[in-house]
Amino acid sequence: MRDFLRRVFVTEFLPMSEVRTIKISLVMMFLLAMTAITVPFSFFLDYTLVFKIAVIGALFLFFGIIILLIRFGRQMAAIHFTIWYSILLTLFYTLGSTSLYAYLFFFITLVVIIFYQEIYVYVSYGTIVLLLGLYYTIFHQQGLLLATDIPGSIAVYSVFLALFYLVFLIQILLNEKVYTDLNYEWVRMNHVIEKYQDHILYYLDQIRKTEKGSAFYEDLDFQCAADELSAFIYEQFKADGRDITNVLDLYLYIHERGLERILEHDEFSIATKKIANRLSKYMLDQRTEMFSMIVNFHTKFRPSQPYKANRYLYDIDSLTEHTDEQIIALALMYRFLAHEIYDIDQWDEMHRVFTTEDLQALFDSPEAEMFFTPGQIGFFKDNQALFEEYLSRKEPK
Repeated sequence: MRDFLRRVFVTEFLPMSEVRTIKISLVMMFLLAMTAITVPFSFFLDYTLVFKIAVIGALFLFFGIIILLIRFGRQMAAIHFTIWYSILLTLFYTLGSTSLYAYLFFFITLVVIIFYQEIYVYVSYGTIVLLLGLYYTIFHQQGLLLATDIPGSIAVYSVFLALFYLVFLIQILLNEKVYTDLNYEWVRMNHVIEKYQDHILYYLDQIRKTEKGSAFYEDLDFQCAADELSAFIYEQFKADGRDITNVLDLYLYIHERGLERILEHDEFSIATKKIANRLSKYMLDQRTEMFSMIVNFHTKFRPSQPYKANRYLYDIDSLTEHTDEQIIALALMYRFLAHEIYDIDQWDEMHRVFTTEDLQALFDSPEAEMFFTPGQIGFFKDNQALFEEYLSRKEPK
């Protein structure tokens, strides 16, 4: 239970499958409590004893199926079963009673569906529950009306249920938009980070070659520490930690020979090639997940600039309101791009720069709208010849 509560409080760091499992577990606890309450309340419903026992037995059968689905990693199927469970429980109350308490079960079912925050699940099942609730409200008026109700109370019940559905529909749509925007931003930033890390990897290799140093994976201290650490971790799961040393030797061999050579070599077994392919994402001399983790960990301890309100605002309008300063910023940006080395040339040297055609295409691209307004881009196009004459990179004659 302590581990479960800890996972509940750190759900923002868990993968979506784990988050869904936690949500299903919480819904199951709620439904189990509702089922336990249903057993004594079923005596007041207008059903035969055999039918009551059959329905309650079916509910517990659904509960067991949900547990099996979670056990085998079928989270989405488990979500559907919990919603069917809620709808079945709602129908059991509403068809056996015409009271305000049965009407409240439509809200309970909607809350269960809302809790999952799945747009397609809410639109499909939520709409069904809404229609059932409106049907129940219109055709079971006598059970819902109280002595103190005013005329038009049924319309109020219907409108309140519909508004409840619409408000949370809008909320889920807004959440979906936020998640989509964050995902697009993550993909865009991942491409930017990947490019930076490619440059970091290149310059680190150039520095090593200039200083005539050996590769990091060839360092004996590193190999000894990796061997001891891997053996220790392996012993936590297996009896003998020495069995992992063969995998470590293969890991170092991949650095020396390259993954392609191992995969193409017929002397290596299929099992060895599979292990080598799995180890490839932990390479130290390539743009891999391991290299990204090392770089990110190293930069965590670098001091950063003090926070500024406009730190993450990149467009020129956010930096200055004066037109002359915006034009100067546009000129500085063009000059920077015209002289900045950004990629490896045909000789594998970091010497490639933007040509005038590249710069023109860059200012015509949608990405330019993140930095410049349409008026600023239009000013550049009107004066492009001046930009190229005085701000472009001059090739030596």
